This record gives sequence, structure tokens and C-alpha cells, in this order.
Amino acid sequence: MIERHEHILAEVVRAYLDTGQPVGSRSLSEQGGLGLSPASIRSVMADLERQGFLAAPHTSAGRVPTDTGLRYFVDTLMTVDQGMNKQLERSVAGHLSQASERNNILQCATDELASLTHFAGMVWVHEQKVHRINRIELVPVSSEKVLAVIVSDSGEVQNRLIARPGHMDHEPMDEEQLRSVSAKLNELLGGCNLEQVRQRLQQAMDSDRLKIRHLLQDLKQWADAPIEGQADMFVSGQRQLLEMPEFTVLDTIRSLMSAIEEREQLLHLVAQVESGGSGVKVFIGSEHALVHMEQVSVVLSRYEGSASVVGTLGVIGPRRMHYERVMPIVDCTARWVSRMLGGKVE
Repeated sequence: MIERHEHILAEVVRAYLDTGQPVGSRSLSEQGGLGLSPASIRSVMADLERQGFLAAPHTSAGRVPTDTGLRYFVDTLMTVDQGMNKQLERSVAGHLSQASERNNILQCATDELASLTHFAGMVWVHEQKVHRINRIELVPVSSEKVLAVIVSDSGEVQNRLIARPGHMDHEPMDEEQLRSVSAKLNELLGGCNLEQVRQRLQQAMDSDRLKIRHLLQDLKQWADAPIEGQADMFVSGQRQLLEMPEFTVLDTIRSLMSAIEEREQLLHLVAQVESGGSGVKVFIGSEHALVHMEQVSVVLSRYEGSASVVGTLGVIGPRRMHYERVMPIVDCTARWVSRMLGGKVE
């Protein structure tokens, strides 16, 4: 996208996030920062509409950003005030440091997310039963699939159905070859904790020395989000959403409260975050596929405490949220929860 189009898209997004109203070319021109006539701005907005970044509501001559436009803004155009980050660090650290026991820390984090964003704060935690890998066995199931049987040092067994590795000519490996691969995996991963497993699998994938990249990728996804043991969910601030115009639609608020109570739809997003590595993940509008919640966005980040405690935290709120403010809040909270649960706070 050329610079002028990016500049105007960013201004439209910011104006829309501030007001919730369609943005017109004349109002952008009158702001004075663009140095362009209404006709020039209108021409660029028409281009952006054709490209799918903006849409024109039937009732107005102005434009609003589409999910694609918001995604481009979040990924490419958004800037974060570093001064705000320092204030966030002090606020989050001050509140979380008052708690000591695990559940108190997580409830405090949930409350802080809701307080800082004015949305619903949510924290998931699950205590993993897999601490260290004892052994891995690849059991053939069909010509296309094998069952990876992963046994931990505590005797916990987890299974993952994955694609059967093949040779360079794509013929599936036979049982003897699978045993050989199992032996190599045990040599690579035996005795490793989950963090070491993730690191070693990534290194093996990068070098592709074992020529089983797809198998390694499947195991890496498991290591990023192994089946949890005891799981808990903390929620705070959901009543704040009832005051927002996006949540006056009955289907939206009913679906939201159902998703929070039943968890399954939200846990699908959590699984994506936990298998996708570090960093804040944003699901905008239709991207999350939550039923009847096209005007809802979810911002999540993974955190890690001790070797056995991992989880995800974040907020759920209107699609029209100030992402440049919300994302640092989620990121900062996740980092502090990780530090406190990991015993890294002096």
C-alpha cells in the first residue's frame, strides 16, 4: 500500500475508533494534518474501499474500516506510546505485587485487565501433568496417520494423532522405520522439560537433519499446548460491556455471555494462542468465528509461570476498541503474571 493510502486509512481508523461514526473526506480535510483537499481524500478512500479496507454504510457518505482495514492498521500502522508502557508497568506491578498465592495473582490480573481496559478481563490457567518427557513411541494407525504416544516422567500418557512421515518419494514409512524415528526422537527429547522440548524441536526443524519436518511440527504444536490437567478460568468486568452500544443487540450480548459461561468457543481461541508462540494475538470481528459476535474483538496473550503452570489471559470487548492501548495492557499483564508465578520478582 502506498504511503498516502496508509496515512488516510490510519486517520479513518483512528477517527472511527474515537467516535464510532462513519468518517467523511471533509472532516479529515478539516483536521489539517493531511494537507489534502476533500476531493483528493475522497478519491483515496474510494480506492481503499475497492481494496476491501473501508466500507460505506448505506445511511452515510462516510466510510468505516472493515475487519481487513482494522487488521492492516493493527499489524502495520499502529504505534504505541512508550511513555504509556512505563505507566502500565508501574500500575500492573503495583496491583499484582499485593497478591502472593497463585489464584490470588490470577484473580488480581483479571481485575486489573478489566479495570484498565473497561472491558471483560479473562484469565485461563491449567496445570500441566507433563513435566519431563520419559519416552515417545510412534504407533502406526493407517497408511496416513500415526499415533504419537508421549509418556512423562510422572507416568502421564498423552496421545496425538499426526500425519505419518514418509520418504523423499512420499511413500509412508514402515514400522521398522517408525521405530528408528522413535529412537531418534527419544535421543533428542528424552529427559527434557517442555521448554527444552520446544527449543530442541525448533532446532531440529530448522536444520531438518532428521528429514521429518512435518512430524516435528506436529510435535512442536503439542509441546506448545499439551493437554491440560486441572484448568481454571477467571472473569471480571463483563457487566461493563452492557453499557457499550455494540452490546445493545440482544443476540450479541446473549452469545457473549453464553461463550463466557460455556467456555468452549473461547477455549478454541486460547488453543490458537498457546500453539502460536509468544506475543499478543488479536482476533478482530469475523476473524474469531464466534457466533453472533461480529462486533466483538478478543485480545489474548500467553503467559508461563512455573514448569507446570501455563495459561492465557486477555480481554474481550467491542470491535471498535483502541488496540494501541489495549494490546500493551494485555502484554504487560502477561509478562508480570509470568514473572510472579515463576518466582522472578524480587
